Amino acid sequence: MGFDPEDFFAPDRLEKREKLENKGLDLYPHEFNRTCEIGTYREKFEGVDEINSEETYRLAGRITGNIRDLGNISFIDITDETGTVQLFFSSDDIDDYDTLSHVDRGDFIGAVGTPLRADSGELSLFVQDFSILTKGLKHPPGHEGLSDEKELRQRAVAMWNDDLHSNLSFRFGMIQKIREYMDGEGFTEVQTPILQNIAGGTSARPFATEANAKDSEMYLRIAKELYLKRMVVGGFENIFEIGKDFRNEDIDTTHNPEFTMMEVYQAYADYHDMMELTENIVQYILDELNGGNYEIEYHKPQRDEEGEIRRDDEGEVITELVTLDFEPPWPRMTMREAIQHYAEFDPADLSDEEIRERALEAGGEFPGGFSRGLGIMELFEELVEHEIDGPIFIIDHPAETTPLCKDHRDKDGRIERFEVFAVGAELGNAYTELNDPIQQGEHLAEQVERKEKGDEEAHSMDEEFLNALAYGMPPTGGLGIGIDRLAMILTDTQSIKDVLPFPMVAQES
Repeated sequence: MGFDPEDFFAPDRLEKREKLENKGLDLYPHEFNRTCEIGTYREKFEGVDEINSEETYRLAGRITGNIRDLGNISFIDITDETGTVQLFFSSDDIDDYDTLSHVDRGDFIGAVGTPLRADSGELSLFVQDFSILTKGLKHPPGHEGLSDEKELRQRAVAMWNDDLHSNLSFRFGMIQKIREYMDGEGFTEVQTPILQNIAGGTSARPFATEANAKDSEMYLRIAKELYLKRMVVGGFENIFEIGKDFRNEDIDTTHNPEFTMMEVYQAYADYHDMMELTENIVQYILDELNGGNYEIEYHKPQRDEEGEIRRDDEGEVITELVTLDFEPPWPRMTMREAIQHYAEFDPADLSDEEIRERALEAGGEFPGGFSRGLGIMELFEELVEHEIDGPIFIIDHPAETTPLCKDHRDKDGRIERFEVFAVGAELGNAYTELNDPIQQGEHLAEQVERKEKGDEEAHSMDEEFLNALAYGMPPTGGLGIGIDRLAMILTDTQSIKDVLPFPMVAQES
């Protein structure tokens, strides 16, 4: 089976490539030595009306916009990651002027010339020499851009879109600022295995794979928790990890099966310390990337009575503008108080059967069996979560909601856990970590029973983790923050896909 370029690429561009190669041009040179980026060039001459500089600049970028050919002169805009500049070409000053007839929007070119302020006032480069750096062989999308489906599938081209590029730039900058903050607070960034023998640390369905060298099944991690706790046992007292987790579950506006989480563990701390840490991290991000403005305007998707996102006749999400105030301290509300406030009833007034019936009516499920605490959690998730604007800490969950958290020191049947929410999305989860190995073993054994009853997302028994815990882990606070969702909220985007470089999509048939 041979390779025929015409099966993949635009025929007219292949023809232009052939003509340029026949002229002896190298259309894919190894390098081009720029004097500076375009943004720096623009800054140098900002506010300068009359430019008299004879200094030569070497600029490079992708051709954007249409090529304006006026006969003996041409104007071409090129763009790099820092900005756009106009190139001015004159047939009187360039020997190979006719080569311009074979370049297209999307090609990369390098230009050598002197600064010029055009008659229109536009900062330009008066080109004395130029070279093609990359000849594009497919037509870029028109000014209307890509369709939604193509934007997901043709991600490299979709990133030309200013909004997506800006969202991704903010996301990567946010991760950098988180690292800065954590380093400044004395935390050590560590790494733990992505391939694990047991998928543990949270309730989720894993991706399974095969390790040929071991002849055994392994799993992509669903959380970092149990390995990071091993590190705390090993004497690493203040640690964090930013990395990918994988859960073989839903794809929707707030879920992608491959996602980025930061997990933090701090010895001698509890969930109150983790609340303060969460606030401080977001505050630092907004100080550094949003000019210290803690108020974020967000277009929150509206929902119908069943909790489904509302859309107009063209399928666009219907939103309402809300203002989120991230200035610390953020409100705290127990799960019971949240149900009282948003669902307008008190679960304490209901019998176990009434809680079960209400939860099932709301869409809740109990694959591993019902308990009162799980019923309250289902009521919260189905009736309350999407109503919350926040940011707010929902605290003191029922004990049945996780096996990895310490019992509440003052409230029977509760644990020292919080989830932080904004505009209906969970942004973080934290515990005062359970460090009693016997109690931990009992909790995990109960999870195994749930799994045997049909709850595929229940925790597994990790004996190696239990053995490590038995050597002693100090009192510890643990925190997980969803990087994707936090970026989504802070950039006012309504789908997690809009802050992911390469969201998961189904293969084309």
